[in-house]
Amino acid sequence: MHNQYSREIVSTANPHWLPPVRTPGPWYKSRRLIIFIVAFLVCALPALSYVFTRPAVYLSYATLLTVAQTAIDQSSNDADIQHVAIQKQILLGAELLAETSRRLKSGNHAGVSIDLNPDDIRQMLDVRAVAETNLVEMVAEGPDPQLLPALINTWIDVYLDAREKEVSRLLGDTTQILHGELESLSEKISIKRAELDRFRRHNDISSIEREENEALARLKGLNESLNVASEEEVKAKARLDAINKAIARGQAVVPQEDTRTLSLLESRAQELREELGDLNRRYTQEFLNLSPTLKVIPEQLALLETEIKRMRQQGQSVVLSDAEQEYAAARQTAREIRGQLDAHKAKASEFSSRFVEHEALRNDLEGLESLYREGQERLAQIEARYSGKYPQVDVIESAFLPGAPIGPNYWLDVLIAVAGSVLFSLFCVWLSEFLTRKAPSESTVNLAGIPLYEPDLLPGVRGNALPPVTVLSHQHPVLDSPQARELPVEQVSALFNSAGNREKLLIALLLSGPSLEEIAAISRLDIDTGNGKLIIHGISPRTLPLSPIAQSLFANPACHLITPSGEPLTSADLKALLACAISDAGLSGAEEITADTLRQSYIIYLVKQGIRLAELESIMGYLPPTELSAYGVYSPPGRKRPLEEINLLYPGLQGVAL
Repeated sequence: MHNQYSREIVSTANPHWLPPVRTPGPWYKSRRLIIFIVAFLVCALPALSYVFTRPAVYLSYATLLTVAQTAIDQSSNDADIQHVAIQKQILLGAELLAETSRRLKSGNHAGVSIDLNPDDIRQMLDVRAVAETNLVEMVAEGPDPQLLPALINTWIDVYLDAREKEVSRLLGDTTQILHGELESLSEKISIKRAELDRFRRHNDISSIEREENEALARLKGLNESLNVASEEEVKAKARLDAINKAIARGQAVVPQEDTRTLSLLESRAQELREELGDLNRRYTQEFLNLSPTLKVIPEQLALLETEIKRMRQQGQSVVLSDAEQEYAAARQTAREIRGQLDAHKAKASEFSSRFVEHEALRNDLEGLESLYREGQERLAQIEARYSGKYPQVDVIESAFLPGAPIGPNYWLDVLIAVAGSVLFSLFCVWLSEFLTRKAPSESTVNLAGIPLYEPDLLPGVRGNALPPVTVLSHQHPVLDSPQARELPVEQVSALFNSAGNREKLLIALLLSGPSLEEIAAISRLDIDTGNGKLIIHGISPRTLPLSPIAQSLFANPACHLITPSGEPLTSADLKALLACAISDAGLSGAEEITADTLRQSYIIYLVKQGIRLAELESIMGYLPPTELSAYGVYSPPGRKRPLEEINLLYPGLQGVAL
């Protein structure tokens, strides 16, 4: 690491080299101030005159609920943007505005004539929609607050009168058309009912429900019977197949009533076999032949086996015969029902076709009846409420006399005028300075570490008459910290292997991040060998991962850093303990091995892997910035690695014997 120095060269010049200093005049006589005031007045006076000469503007409005036109007797309750646009065109149309102007001039409002032509009214009025509703605001703006309510209310009256006239004109034509439609529908309904009645009698349709008629009810019954017969046939076939398979496997197949008898005979035969087997084991055949009571046992067993065989053969024949007869009967039943069903299907199909025609005629009749009812409802609604070219309208809020103007905002406009005048004045001052600016005079510039002039080029100055030069040297802050020392890995490994149990734990902790003071403050609660964690308290609290070697040493009671009385060793005790381990190892250069050199070796090991210097504090605790920057010389070039990618186990502790 090379030392870096910086120099400052401070030079002083003779007083007669400086240009004469001009004493400034009073600030209020400054040319810039005069230009600023003149420009401000030139801009501000017209702007403020325009602001305060504008008349106040008042606003009044009325709110209407309008329903969009659909049909002559129908209305829509949904908000309709297109409908609002249409109503705006109607309300602001030339016809309505001309009528409004005529009524205002006639003096119908409070006996006062208001002279406004349609163009003036058009400039004052506007129609605005209330979002997501069918409400419409009829707005008027102008300088006379007394005029606005009269103008809006007259405008509304003209609009409502025009709507009433239009509805009255359309009402007569509409009711006449509806009456004609109802009479025509009534005749068609009568004809369709007679046609439907004749069709029912001719095709024997007794019910409007499809399944309740005889042909389809019979078809449904045959289908259900066929399903039952087919199920019985499948069951009979399955039972017959099961009996044949049982016979093929040699199982006993007998009627249900002979099952108990056969079971008793087989049980008795089994007892005789067991008894005969027991006698054969106990006595000889000659003895059995000589005993009258014993020699009949084989004969009884033979008779039982013969009877069992006979019952099985007879039962098998009976059961098989019954199953075959049951299966044949089920097949015959299904065959007959299927034949009846096939014969009835043609009749049912013919009936279905006729029933479809019947449903079509009935639907036609229902459609005509529905149209007739709708026509009656529409006629009743027209007689109760009307609508036409103009929609249904309710005046929610009438126009009011405005109390305060809505504009202009004089004070905001004054602020804008003053701010604009200030900016204009500043621009004029800058423009004046730009246009009248003179070229700057030559001046002497002093730069640290660079000669400002050649002494031989200055008149009246000799080489030895130069101003004094002061050179200040400062050592780089990184070099103010003590030089870090890295111990060889082999030396650390030899020290660890030759150390005792407690000394090994101390060395392993120093090569994991804690200092001597932090090791002395470790308690049993700070050690979590199960999760491999070590909690450090003090000025730099942190949680360190425990290496497998440290976990093994903590698990050994002989390795604990405590006195025989159970008190923890102090930092001085730990330093002495490390000195003993170094002395016992007999290493060359042992005087250079200390707790600090072990920590420094571990820091250099982490830095050489490319760890970010800012993350060293999470392992080693707080490091002064000067000391931390001194380790930067060991960092490899290129991208630095995060803590998760760093191997925290010191290589001198890998593979050592415990």
